[in-house]
Amino acid sequence: MNIGCLLITHFIAKAELARRPELAGRPVVVSSRPTDGANGAVVLDASIEAVGAAAGTPLSHALSLSPDATLIEADLVRCEREWDAVVEALLEVSPLVESSEVGCAYVELTGLDALHGGESGIARALLGAAPERFNPRVGIADSRFPAYVAATRSAANNYIIAPDDAARFLRDVPVSMLPLSWDSLKRLHGFGLKTVGQVADLSIGAVQAQFGAEGRTAWELARGVDRRPFDPVRVAETVSESVSFPSPAVSLSAALAAVETLLERLFSRPEMRGRRIRSALLEAETLNGPAWSRRIAFKSAISNCEDALNAISAALEADFSREPPGALEELRMTVSEAGGESGAQGGLFTGARKREQLRETLGQLEERLRERAPIYRVIEVEPWSRIPERRRALVEYSP
Repeated sequence: MNIGCLLITHFIAKAELARRPELAGRPVVVSSRPTDGANGAVVLDASIEAVGAAAGTPLSHALSLSPDATLIEADLVRCEREWDAVVEALLEVSPLVESSEVGCAYVELTGLDALHGGESGIARALLGAAPERFNPRVGIADSRFPAYVAATRSAANNYIIAPDDAARFLRDVPVSMLPLSWDSLKRLHGFGLKTVGQVADLSIGAVQAQFGAEGRTAWELARGVDRRPFDPVRVAETVSESVSFPSPAVSLSAALAAVETLLERLFSRPEMRGRRIRSALLEAETLNGPAWSRRIAFKSAISNCEDALNAISAALEADFSREPPGALEELRMTVSEAGGESGAQGGLFTGARKREQLRETLGQLEERLRERAPIYRVIEVEPWSRIPERRRALVEYSP
């Protein structure tokens, strides 16, 4: 067994209810902030008592189905912070953890049997990474999809180890559990395919003809074969400082004064001596409102307080003029991607300088996306071929 899945169903709703225990056992709908008036809000999560309030449902429709539900605006900053704590605890169990989404993580288990005392010991260690009040579930299998299905079938605060015959284990699973688009799932139901086993019984050609590459993936998953690459989280070196306001601050000038104080503290720390930073994460607690956060990626790595303050000021001016976050009670700054060089020597030749500039740009793009930049280049493979698709190929660009 190579992969473990830690699953916390309705994580966002559970995180909100933990802060509002008086709502336990009642229908609760957690929504996003409207992006287009009241009609722009959607359901992010809901308690099991809120009938018909599935994630992604328009808020107005969900409330019409569950009119007695209590509406809560999601505090996503706090929810992500709690989930990050769970992921950090999983990293104590295994150095390879993939955070699929909030509430679901996959863990590479190869070679951990002796360390944790077998599969049952590994499962208990994974369960211990999340607070018991979240009712975590764990599934263990040879690949991710069977591990996820095993986790969904497990009882709260318990685990299931999938059998070796993954295809047989998955036969009765509803097709809605396959990682497909809504349109594809709807078409599967239209063809009368209700279970994963029915998909597995089809020929690969028939499935791929109807659904393309997505259909091939679904067919392989239905047979217990998961070829999707494992994408572990990258642990970046970070340094943090925080400051509390004597009284709630609502002005940009007060926020910038706090930012300047935090930058001076950060750059004066011994571990930051001679180092450069590529980004800054600002997190604020607001008075009677949801937490606020803003990640700012710098155009180039910065090694001093003045340049960092100028870059952050420009970003905050735009934020405060568009939508003030509210009355700030506490502000926290975390800088990441601290490099161990205080300067950068330019290349002698034009081509080298261009590569350096492109490398710097790709680094900033990856910081903004928080994943590898989707940049590719076209190369000639068989320019003499009569088939156009064989003449050139698209490959990932690496300067």
